[in-house]
Amino acid sequence: MQRRLTEFDIDELVNAYLAGSSIDALAAEFRLNRTTIISLLTRRGIDRRKSVRKMNDHSVLEAAKHYGAGEPLKIVAARFDVDARTLAREFKRADIETRPRHGWPDRA
Repeated sequence: MQRRLTEFDIDELVNAYLAGSSIDALAAEFRLNRTTIISLLTRRGIDRRKSVRKMNDHSVLEAAKHYGAGEPLKIVAARFDVDARTLAREFKRADIETRPRHGWPDRA
């Protein structure tokens, strides 16, 4: 079931975004899909903020040391205050191989 927002809700969402809330945070708060949030912002003429890289090359290499020592990706990501998907993307960008996810068959 799709959730309908009132104009007041949309105003709150836009104001929260302009005050610095991320699209992911708004999606969770308003129980909407990211694409819906982006669409609402676009309809209101709000430009999206540029995505800023959350890790630098040095921190990626430091994270890789922890990961290489056997720590799970999710734990290493938390240590560096990023989402596991962000860390996985940074590892891929740096050609650092990741282990298959626990419980999921290896996709060959």
